[in-house]
Amino acid sequence: MNINNKKNISSNVNVNNDINICNNNIWINNNILAWEKIARDKQKIPSGNWFIWLILAGRGFGKTRTGAESVMQLTCSCKYKSIGLIGKSITETKQIMIEGSSGILSTTFAKIINKSKNNKYNLSFKYYSTKKQIEWNNGTIMYMLSGDKPNSIRGFQFDLVWIDEFAKFLNPSALLQQVFFSLRLGNDPKCIITTTPKPLKVLKELSDDKSVHVTNGSTFENEKYLSKQFLNLVTLKYNNTSIGRQELFGELIMEKENALWKRHNIQYKEVALEYLEKIVIGIDPAVTSNKKSDETGIVVAGLGIDNKIYVIDDLSGKYTGSEWAKIAVRASIDYKVSYIVVETNNGGDLVIENLKSIDSTLPIRTVHAVKGKVARAEPVSILYESNRVFHFREFNVLEEQMLNMSYDNENDGYSPDRVDALVWAISELRNTYLTNNNCSITLI
Repeated sequence: MNINNKKNISSNVNVNNDINICNNNIWINNNILAWEKIARDKQKIPSGNWFIWLILAGRGFGKTRTGAESVMQLTCSCKYKSIGLIGKSITETKQIMIEGSSGILSTTFAKIINKSKNNKYNLSFKYYSTKKQIEWNNGTIMYMLSGDKPNSIRGFQFDLVWIDEFAKFLNPSALLQQVFFSLRLGNDPKCIITTTPKPLKVLKELSDDKSVHVTNGSTFENEKYLSKQFLNLVTLKYNNTSIGRQELFGELIMEKENALWKRHNIQYKEVALEYLEKIVIGIDPAVTSNKKSDETGIVVAGLGIDNKIYVIDDLSGKYTGSEWAKIAVRASIDYKVSYIVVETNNGGDLVIENLKSIDSTLPIRTVHAVKGKVARAEPVSILYESNRVFHFREFNVLEEQMLNMSYDNENDGYSPDRVDALVWAISELRNTYLTNNNCSITLI
């Protein structure tokens, strides 16, 4: 991100209090360079008639700065009065999009508004942290919202929305749908999306949409404002790698070389639970519960009467032992599962005791990994390739792990916990299918 402006807009700013910024004249320099003077061409609002501006760029390109400055520029035009600011969480919206060194309060527009005595538009605003709003004296309101809670958008109506780091959201497709429904005010509603790309179907659809203005950019376009040590390090470590192409050059890579799963093989179809003759939960438990711990993989899947396998839910996350056990037990009740399949390589009997402490009658089947992760996952990926597995909906974090899993991972320490849980669940259902059809059973 462009880090020209690191200071708060006034020396007495306290994020717990209101911030008063008065007297705007965006055309007077007053020793503060206007954004249009310092922005690179790719950072300037596109001309023409566009509804969505998608900025897909590498780390440090200046995406957040571009979004913040563009929102302030459009706000100062007095054409936009109801504005949604959406980060992954309310905390990130506040700390990055509003209060951060590249956020709204650090924009050139905010600084000029704060400094100018004589003004052309007579604009000012107040930031209410606790209300999660920025209120302008002309009636404009900026609302801070969470991208991980798409339904929280319901009821709002906007003429301008800025979404930052869209690819990080738990369910970006659902969030975007709600945003589209909310952009119903004014004669020219707009949506600005700033993000480093990830292999998400919704990003591919947006980037291929001819009505979307797409800006691509790399980390190195902003090298003037980035640490030389950082640039040297990432160049040395990630040059000519797929992660470098994605994270530094902003390239949307839908699948890795040698990947076990291809994007087009992940298909979607939802059926009634009554259509499934057997449902299981696969669990790959984390052995510790701290900030550096792995996730506990919890995936629900079922075998249909059509002999297809359906991935019903992904409940994975970072949990304590009691938390993931409660989630698994609750899911076993909600989905009427036949039993839980749990890996016991790490934790052994303690893993079983953890589940039984919540429900002593819980049916559990234990599995012990002998083969490596890639070797276990390969037969499952073949089922996807042969159109025998469907997902009820997009499970973005799980699918990202699937698409990142390749034959190169066997010895590199890559540990996709959600994929492990998926593999255990589908392997169990695969063995059920083979047994039902009198086939020779090959355990995975």
